Amino acid sequence: MAEQAARKAALDALAAAPGLDVDCQVESVVGGKQRALVTGIEVAPAITAAVEAAEVLIFMTPQTAYEEILTASAGSLRNDQIILLCPGGLGGALLVAGIAAKAGAPDLLVAQTSAMPLGGRNAGPNALRIASKKKILPVGVFPASRTQELLERLAADFPQLIANANAIETGFAGAAMGLHPIPMIMNAARIEADGPYVYDSYEITPSIARVIDAVDAERQQILKALGAPLTTFADILKQSYGVPGDSFYEVVHAVPGYKQVKSPPDLRYRYLSEDVPTQLVPAVALARALGVATPMLDATVNYTNAMHGCDYWQSGWNLEKLGLDGLDAAGIAALLASGFDAR
Repeated sequence: MAEQAARKAALDALAAAPGLDVDCQVESVVGGKQRALVTGIEVAPAITAAVEAAEVLIFMTPQTAYEEILTASAGSLRNDQIILLCPGGLGGALLVAGIAAKAGAPDLLVAQTSAMPLGGRNAGPNALRIASKKKILPVGVFPASRTQELLERLAADFPQLIANANAIETGFAGAAMGLHPIPMIMNAARIEADGPYVYDSYEITPSIARVIDAVDAERQQILKALGAPLTTFADILKQSYGVPGDSFYEVVHAVPGYKQVKSPPDLRYRYLSEDVPTQLVPAVALARALGVATPMLDATVNYTNAMHGCDYWQSGWNLEKLGLDGLDAAGIAALLASGFDAR
């Protein structure tokens, strides 16, 4: 109840404001580096009103809210709409497509990006600071057979999109799986005592980078079992931000947008409470179905469960929620290509 009241208060404040105060630090965003008041923003009184009026629904909410939002607006979904999840976690497009199908919109086009298009921070009730922009943004479409349709319909507004083979491959195409939870866990004492503080490059030291590399190695084994191209977290950051470096540690410290940002304010921050149930839990579930051992990913989920006093194995995105339960690698590939009718 308190969370709902906080959300309402935030929306009311935005609706009453003269506009959104945007401090853009990035040249490649429309208008370049500038401080501007963006006007003409509509705040819908209810989610159903926004869904009914939209042709394209872009979700930049926490991934853990997707089920709640789509369930609340299910009766307003239409087959001619697009839903773009920014980002979609590991399998978010499948989760959303399943909800839409049950709501009577089985042909609604769903896609997910590997990360947020922009990097920024809330700077006040109606203020936003934009610190970075992805030069290239991988996208996965469900079903993958409609990828070209999605790219054509969003070309004007998202020219940086590049298509992955499918939505699950896109779920593995972001670095957040290692970049977010591991530094939080390994810097937990300072975050709990001093957060928020200046969190340059996620406070990644050489030792923390080696742990992230170990998580990355497990991620690559899952990709191999799926028959997907192998990439590293360092490759992803280089592609996204155009930075140099021979190792993950060097690359992450070369990203300008990771400088002079605030640390998580506490250990309930979304880098754990969101990324663990929507990325790490389904990654481990997929790994188990494919016979891949993931001791580092398992440990990260278990540490987070202990820190938060909950069970993300139960509440997170399992294979049943994603419509992938009981499938082997070939069955997963067929479903991702053709949709739930391929089961």
